[in-house]
Amino acid sequence: MVSSLRLEIEKAMGLRFPERNGEVIVRFDESVEIPSAAETLMRGLYRDPESVRQGFKLLHQETGTLIDILMPRRSRLREWADSLPERPKEAESFLKETADQFLKREQRLVQAERELVGQLQESRLEDVYPIPLAAFGICTFREPAVKIFLKPLGRYAEIAQINPEPLRQAVRVHFLFLLLLIAGADLDGQVYARDGEDEGIHWLASIYTIRYLKSQSKELLQCYLEWIKAWEGKMPNHSLLNERECEKTRATMVFWRRKSNISWEECWRIMSQLEGTGNPNSMVFN
Repeated sequence: MVSSLRLEIEKAMGLRFPERNGEVIVRFDESVEIPSAAETLMRGLYRDPESVRQGFKLLHQETGTLIDILMPRRSRLREWADSLPERPKEAESFLKETADQFLKREQRLVQAERELVGQLQESRLEDVYPIPLAAFGICTFREPAVKIFLKPLGRYAEIAQINPEPLRQAVRVHFLFLLLLIAGADLDGQVYARDGEDEGIHWLASIYTIRYLKSQSKELLQCYLEWIKAWEGKMPNHSLLNERECEKTRATMVFWRRKSNISWEECWRIMSQLEGTGNPNSMVFN
């Protein structure tokens, strides 16, 4: 993990990664393994890839057969175009034979093409989405550690037609914010005390990730927003992304981390009352 990025993330969230003897003990890995959660994504959009591959192979063979029929006859046709055939009956028989062969092969070609088109029409992005979040990365909070899976990220970038490098950078930031949210300590030493709220945790990590990426580049932010759609992550309300809400979000986040029996919505309502804003609706998911 790049030290400068870690420090920027700590500063943005106002928490600190755990340390041992003055050294940060967080481990960050980028792996080329393919987790089981990514198998469908890596297999692609096809329900039966081998059948589709055989369909293309058959279509290629049938197309080649048509070429094999036509190519040897081109020289004879070119010859007759320059000088009419001496024996019209022979030319007539030649053309009929060619037409018959061509018609039979064309019918086979059309049938193979129709079947292949049908298979392709059955292959939709809906068969892949939503993609399990574990296909892209995992956090281990006891160590603590982050592992990002590069091949599934590259495959998704290919499908979504986005640049894989900024996507990897954006996903790295998300998981580091996530890890800090769970494994980090508040400035007074208090640690996370909640459990079993993965959706809410990723949602809160998304707030900080979007804020951070907005200050970096439009491409990073766009890649990140596309990636959120892939696993149907909850988008934060725009009001939470405003700088004026930054301190309020942090105060609520600290309160929420410590109060395992109170929901985020209730924590936000309490903070709104303390601030006198009376606007509890701005914490709602989009």
